[in-house]
Amino acid sequence: MGFIEAIFSAGAIVMKAIRTVNQITKTVHQATKNHINSIVDERFQERVKENQTAPSPTPVTVNIQIDIKNIDLQETELEKKRARDGLLKRTELEKLQELKKQREDKFEQWQKAKTEEVVAEQVKNPDRYETSFLNNDKAHILQFHMGQVVLEKQCGCGRPMFLQHKNRPDGSLLMLNDFFWSCIGYYNHANTQCRGTQNFSTQDIGLMHKANVYELKLSNAELSQSFTPKNIQITVVDRVRQYLKVENSDVLCPIHHVPMVLREKRNHSDVVIDMFYLQCPHFGCQQLVKLKSAAQIAAFLHSKEGRGIL
Repeated sequence: MGFIEAIFSAGAIVMKAIRTVNQITKTVHQATKNHINSIVDERFQERVKENQTAPSPTPVTVNIQIDIKNIDLQETELEKKRARDGLLKRTELEKLQELKKQREDKFEQWQKAKTEEVVAEQVKNPDRYETSFLNNDKAHILQFHMGQVVLEKQCGCGRPMFLQHKNRPDGSLLMLNDFFWSCIGYYNHANTQCRGTQNFSTQDIGLMHKANVYELKLSNAELSQSFTPKNIQITVVDRVRQYLKVENSDVLCPIHHVPMVLREKRNHSDVVIDMFYLQCPHFGCQQLVKLKSAAQIAAFLHSKEGRGIL
């Protein structure tokens, strides 16, 4: 998929060298849709067409995610036993290693199934998506997808990468060159850790994303300004709090591959973009994704309610 750099778990697609196709956005969008169709083999396209009017069965990804959760529960039991007793028997250690292998195998299956699911959605409903050229005015579109699982984009070690950005402690707007790719192996233990990173290309990049997200129609600065009024922030906080302790299936722990759960910071001084975060529910795991921007909060609400902060 040379034209495609990455696919986010919620359905957005990062495309390279998009301006070389055509400078006119409408034509590029059509060219992109044509390319999406071309990467799906004929048999798969026929299957998609046949299922267009049929009731949607439970997605394969949901069943695989259930399997991963069951594996995680077994891992947790053994890890709690080790924490309680100080050690595990040899057979228990072997079982723990086998469970970790099963988890990684299942996650690989999930990635493949999720890619097919995203492409199928694009094929069936192309008009539900639009293409944006990425520049500094559109940096919030990337931020909207922060924390989501990324497919296709791989580190040199073969593992998936996820999107990160540099900190902006002064509160200034993020720029496109603040983003970079990081290997999910960064959070692994020393013997399997990988600190691989790659620059996020700032030249001729396009993103095909859902067309019904109002926040993505605004500029980076406009979204920031729109989120400033206190009444909007109060309403957003009330809405987000309804989902405390609820999973977000688009954001998986990079180690355990289970959906991360919404939490609220104890000390946040009522600053909305320093109030909520997603945390891995696995026993003892400290992995978290902060909802530290208007775009990320909008993405969370959109995943739960189909509408964002505005």
